[in-house]
Amino acid sequence: MSAIACRGWLVAGLGLALLGCSAKPLTQPSWPAPSDPMKLSRDAGFVPTDREFLTTHTHAHLDLFVDGQHVQVPAGIGIDTAAPKGIEATRTPDGTGMDYQVSVCDAPCLSELHTHAPDAILHTESAKADAAPHTLGQFFIEWGVRMDDSCIGQYCKSDTNVDVYVDGKKHDGNPADIKLTQHVEVAIVIGKPPALIPSSWDFGLGS
Repeated sequence: MSAIACRGWLVAGLGLALLGCSAKPLTQPSWPAPSDPMKLSRDAGFVPTDREFLTTHTHAHLDLFVDGQHVQVPAGIGIDTAAPKGIEATRTPDGTGMDYQVSVCDAPCLSELHTHAPDAILHTESAKADAAPHTLGQFFIEWGVRMDDSCIGQYCKSDTNVDVYVDGKKHDGNPADIKLTQHVEVAIVIGKPPALIPSSWDFGLGS
């Protein structure tokens, strides 16, 4: 269904004039952390582990907007937050979400690519030295949200604007292929854009 809605027509002789035509607001998505994180991790090509390995440790950041509104990237993507042992869950400083940290689980509970907190920082933590960067498409597989060169979730280019930016520059290829290199900033803009497209993220010292 098109994202364009029009309120009426004016008939004048043999011609038609379109009145009150405006963009129909998009419904905000509901994309929580999935209930089967380890299966989705395997679907994305990872072998889940029972603890963190930090031989390679990188951080990327993802901003996601729908009609100019920020969409939260959930905590716990790529983490079995329901594991009976090895997961410590604490409230974030602002009290609005959870931060999941992993020690040692009884069974595989962690993907190399994951989110600890709802801050949209995508962590790669690998036992491999100089591990090749993972892709945004792998992260969306872990999230359980569709991503390809036509659609992101339920939003498709045939119905609305779907644009992706890497470090503030528009990306014209398949967003699933974007590499999650150290400190890369990815912005997905669906529908009406925000006032400012992020070009970087403050990862803080030592990150």
